[in-house]
Amino acid sequence: MSLIALAQTSLNQASSLYYVLTYVLFFVLLFLLYLPGVNTRLTVSMLARGIEGQLSMIERYLNESKSKMEQLLKERGVQDPKPFIERVSEMFIIDPVNVEPTDIISRMRLLLRSGEDKIRDLITLMVPNIDSVNRSKLEVSAEVVNSLNLIYKVVRHYLILAKKLNSVVLLYQLQFVVPQLVKISEAYSKAMNTFIRGIPVGDSLGPLVAAYLFMNADKKWNPSRDTVAGEVEFEGRRLVVIKAEGPMATVGRPGEAVENAVEEYKGKVTRIITIDAALKLEGENTGAIAEGTGVAMGDPGPEKISIERVAVKYNIPIDAVIVKMSMEEAITEMRKEIYQAAPKALELVKKIILERTKPGDIVVVVGVGNTAGVAQ
Repeated sequence: MSLIALAQTSLNQASSLYYVLTYVLFFVLLFLLYLPGVNTRLTVSMLARGIEGQLSMIERYLNESKSKMEQLLKERGVQDPKPFIERVSEMFIIDPVNVEPTDIISRMRLLLRSGEDKIRDLITLMVPNIDSVNRSKLEVSAEVVNSLNLIYKVVRHYLILAKKLNSVVLLYQLQFVVPQLVKISEAYSKAMNTFIRGIPVGDSLGPLVAAYLFMNADKKWNPSRDTVAGEVEFEGRRLVVIKAEGPMATVGRPGEAVENAVEEYKGKVTRIITIDAALKLEGENTGAIAEGTGVAMGDPGPEKISIERVAVKYNIPIDAVIVKMSMEEAITEMRKEIYQAAPKALELVKKIILERTKPGDIVVVVGVGNTAGVAQ
């Protein structure tokens, strides 16, 4: 009995010591957390770990896009496409000086077009006999890789900077923004697959509506590069229909095309109607149609202002018809709801023409957007 009692006493003493050590360790840790810098470093470590996981997802989308572009170039006979891919992924355009706004649109137009021409010329040098459709696929691929590379580098920069500065505030800001950037990166990655396959995307809604009208066009011409126009008769009116030249993946130069077309008709245009995809708000339905006033066009400025200036010059009212969709829906394979909205948008365009013009009038109708997979 004495041995059993001794064993129980020893066990109780060990258990008591264990609890004492546990409590001491708990209070030591609690004390350390309140020491200057310890709590901050722990928070930084936890936040950084989560952001690093999301950064790795963006990096994966970037690497996948580079691999797809590399494969596309190898299929066109390029032996070592990696230097070219790295070169286009790091390209950038510097904004024009805006302290002095005089002729800023002309300067912006020059810079944007110079950037586009640079990539096109590089692709033509690498693949001399490439056709316009495949060239446009490579151009879009270069834009996707460039955009993903920029997102990845910016997130990585602020993550490293926050860890160096031990900045919790900067990491909290990153934590709020990075999930959206991951979603955007995923959309870009999906978009690349769609453009490589050469099928219409959500943003092709405008060109698709214009293509319906082009079916009855007898006269067709190119008012600007990568852009086509056609003349159509409708209820006694003359419709000048403009869209990017398909089926290659391009948005063309709709602003310059409208300006040239209006000047060609000596300003005798009664109305300009633009049709485009528009980003929906959360809670709005994909494919919903709305009517407004002004130029419906997601453009940095040069193309949009060309339409506004020629409209002001000849006092031409501008109508806008939009079809709503998310950013992901706009740059990925066209969904059923968007495709079904195209005939409805066309009916609204016809209704506007009948309500606000009279027989004998000339109306310019512009299908704005990327015309991938949509011919004329």
